[in-house]
Amino acid sequence: MSLRIRLVEPRPAGHNVYDRALLPRLGLPLMGAMLARAGHDVRAYCEVLAPVDVEDLLGSELVGISSTTATAPAAYRLADLLGEAGVPVVLGGPHVSFRADEALAHAPYVVRGEGEATLCELAGALDRGRPLDALEGLSYRSGAGEPRHNAGRPRCSQAGFEALPAPDLSLVLGHEAMTTKPLMTQWGCPFDCEFCSVTAMFSRAVRHRRTDQVLAELAGLHADRVFFYDDNFVVNKARTTELMRAMRDSDLTPSWYAQVRADAAQRSVAHPEIDHGFLGLMRDSGCEMVMVGIEAVTDEGLAAIGKKLHVASIESAVAGFHEHGIAVHGMFVAGLDTDTAASADATAGFARRLGIDTFQLMVETPLPGTRLWSRTVEAERLVSDDWSLYDGHHVVMRPAQMTPLELQLGVLDAMRRFYSWPSILASGASGVLRHLPDLGAALSHPALVRRLPAVARAAAARRFEDVLPLLDGTLPARLRERLGSALWVPALRFYARRQLQAWMAQDRSRAHLAMLAAASASTR
Repeated sequence: MSLRIRLVEPRPAGHNVYDRALLPRLGLPLMGAMLARAGHDVRAYCEVLAPVDVEDLLGSELVGISSTTATAPAAYRLADLLGEAGVPVVLGGPHVSFRADEALAHAPYVVRGEGEATLCELAGALDRGRPLDALEGLSYRSGAGEPRHNAGRPRCSQAGFEALPAPDLSLVLGHEAMTTKPLMTQWGCPFDCEFCSVTAMFSRAVRHRRTDQVLAELAGLHADRVFFYDDNFVVNKARTTELMRAMRDSDLTPSWYAQVRADAAQRSVAHPEIDHGFLGLMRDSGCEMVMVGIEAVTDEGLAAIGKKLHVASIESAVAGFHEHGIAVHGMFVAGLDTDTAASADATAGFARRLGIDTFQLMVETPLPGTRLWSRTVEAERLVSDDWSLYDGHHVVMRPAQMTPLELQLGVLDAMRRFYSWPSILASGASGVLRHLPDLGAALSHPALVRRLPAVARAAAARRFEDVLPLLDGTLPARLRERLGSALWVPALRFYARRQLQAWMAQDRSRAHLAMLAAASASTR
């Protein structure tokens, strides 16, 4: 016997900065692979890749919906619709893991924590009509409608993690649209930043895939670009070194990106000098950009969130990455208790001074399950209970040293300044100059010369999104690659500017600013 199972990852509400990041989270493709291996009929929907076929869901025997806090309202609406039609729904993900009672108001089943094994066991129990009271990690409604919370499931062991199949992206409708492929090598993070839900969800125990497993998965992706989904790619430097060396030696070196801490650039805690050998190996294995979780730009702010880093080491790390040709996406947090109304502007200035290539300034957001959530609720500092706003772009808590409106406007102003037209054009000029020796052939190629008037018109009209399509099919692949290497940072900056403008233009953003204005006025 088997069940017809459909899995869904809803998209965030409204316009979002990640709208064009066509990447599913890997939980559903992993669970889908496990369910398919158990004989079930499985298909997955990631709404940023393709629309959800509701008719297909209505014909299913079980629908699993995974959500973050920001997508919980969308998940609940879909669960309500399916529930009214009699389709069993199971909810999972970080939000419902810590808000199981809330989720059970919308679905009969909730999988808490690392839910891969729990979901498979639930499907098997429903298929065979077995009781649910012994399924670890499951919350469910009893026959009388009362919530039942089974004992938690122990975290996946190292051996258990190695035994998991590779996520099957082919199960995701629209997977062909992905130009960058996701790959995860480990779960968990040994650090414990108070605003991060990773340790609450996956614990501080790091479990990792063997190097041969990662290589096999990487080879199977057939990808030109790969994003390593690890929350911290360099947890164990020896293990990461082994992987990157194996990638280089096996000629499995797509352009890749990963999230790292700044101290990944150092030899060790005891020897904080730049580890040029390690950074050189990163570049040789294909690393094009690192997403560095910098968070704060003062030692006081870093200490307050438990970052265990100093500003001086961050500055040297960024310089080290750049020295080895690795771009830096700086990830910062605004609204920390140490921040003032001037902090957002100072953060953008810090990023510009260090020459950070792309800049992300997110609002500190208290997510259920984190220490920050507990502290914020206890102090009664929440200003909104609309979960769709808990995405890092909207202020939802009262900051300590400014009004909520001052924080929101400060973040928007700082982002606008970083992604100004002079900034975009300067990064383009810098890229051209840096790659000038490689660009000679491309710039003199007859096909490009014929296209130059159209390219110039698009650039003059600031329609930069039209430039690459004009070049596609015109230049040989090698010449397009050279141009791409020179212009991808200004292209990313232009994209960020357009996304920021779109965010500001939507009605829900204006309504949020009005709400913050009222909340700020009430505290004066």
